[in-house]
Amino acid sequence: MKPPEQTLIVGINPVREALLASRRHCYKLFVEQGKTPPRIQAVVKLAQEKQILIEPLPKATFQKKFPNQVHQGLAGYFSHIATLELEDLIEIALQKTPLPTLVILDGIQDPQNLGAIIRSAETLGIQGLILPKHGSPALNETVAKCSSGAIEHLPITWVTNLTRCIEQLKEAGFWIAGVVPDGEIPCYQYQFNTPSALVIGGEEKGIRPLLKKSCDVTLTIPMQGQLGSLNAASASTVVFYENLRQKKLRDATKG
Repeated sequence: MKPPEQTLIVGINPVREALLASRRHCYKLFVEQGKTPPRIQAVVKLAQEKQILIEPLPKATFQKKFPNQVHQGLAGYFSHIATLELEDLIEIALQKTPLPTLVILDGIQDPQNLGAIIRSAETLGIQGLILPKHGSPALNETVAKCSSGAIEHLPITWVTNLTRCIEQLKEAGFWIAGVVPDGEIPCYQYQFNTPSALVIGGEEKGIRPLLKKSCDVTLTIPMQGQLGSLNAASASTVVFYENLRQKKLRDATKG
C-alpha cells in the first residue's frame, strides 16, 4: 500500500523543531483556539514567517480532529522525514568528526522506545541512526512526539540487511560494538577512540545471534539492584553518555 504523502506531527516541541530544521515541508498548521502561551505564539510566528497556512480551530473541533493525542493545542501536517543512503550517512558522519559514533537498532518495535532512543542519540552527540527496513516502526507522529523533535536533526538511514550494513561500516573503518547483558567489557572501560557503531537490540530478544557474531566487541552495563536490567531506551542513554563523556574528556585534555 502506498504510504500517505503527509504525516501528522503534534505537540509544541515536535512541531517547532520540524519548522526550525526545515528538513520537510509543512502543508498546514492547526492551533487550538484559546491556547495562547508564549511557546505556542512563538511557533505560530515562526510558521507565519515561513508563510505556512495556519488554521485556528475551536477546542471541540480540534479535539475531534486530533483525538487521543498529547497535542498541547498544536498540530501540523508535514511531508515524511527525509532519510539518507548508508553511504551518505557514513560520509556525513566522518565529515562532522574524525571519531563519529553511529547507532544500529535491531528489533526495536515500539515507536515510543524508538522515539526515546532518537532523543537520547541526538542530545548526546550520536552522528546517525541505522534502522532495518523490516521490523522497525514507521517514523510517525508517535516517534516524532517521543523524540521531542530530535528526529528532525538526527540523520537516519534504512537498510535491508544489517549484516551487510555492518560489513560496509567495517570497510569504512568503523569498529562495531554490541550492547548486551553478557558483554565482554563494561561500557566505561571501552575506549571510543575509533569511528564506532553501537548495536542495540530489542528488549525481548536482544541482538540477533548472527548480528552479535558480526560485532568486534560486546559491551555490558554494570548494574546493582533487584531487576538487573534496563529497557532498550535507558540502556542506550547510558552508553551514549559514556561515549560522549570520553570524547569531552579527550577534547578537554587536548585543550
